Amino acid sequence: MKTVKVAVTTLLLLGSLIGVQADTINTTSIDTQLKAIQAASAHDRVKLMNEFKQQLSRMNAQERSEAIDEMRSQMQAHQDTHSEMQEHTQHEQMQQAEQMQHMQQLQEQHTGEQFMNDMGSHTGENGGNLHQSF
Repeated sequence: MKTVKVAVTTLLLLGSLIGVQADTINTTSIDTQLKAIQAASAHDRVKLMNEFKQQLSRMNAQERSEAIDEMRSQMQAHQDTHSEMQEHTQHEQMQQAEQMQHMQQLQEQHTGEQFMNDMGSHTGENGGNLHQSF
């Protein structure tokens, strides 16, 4: 009788280990598939997504729910990263535009000062008068 109990216990433990291992393999496979979908071109993304959907249809309800949750989580993380990159790019563009505007203002100021200096040197030559001689 003890031998039967030990055998049954061993079988139950092996069964649960196989189940845990299958879940780990399934999760890894789903994670790999989702990363491939995100990195694929538009044409390949459609193909990979259809394959993923077929795999989902072969899963039980709990596995399917976990896979869909994982997909949503990864897609949201990807979207968040994309949004952050876009905001950073916009911020850099604004800084560049401000720098260009500042440089333009400095150039205009310098040109104005140069004009005034030139005018001052011309008035000094003519004794303060800007008459032109013909």
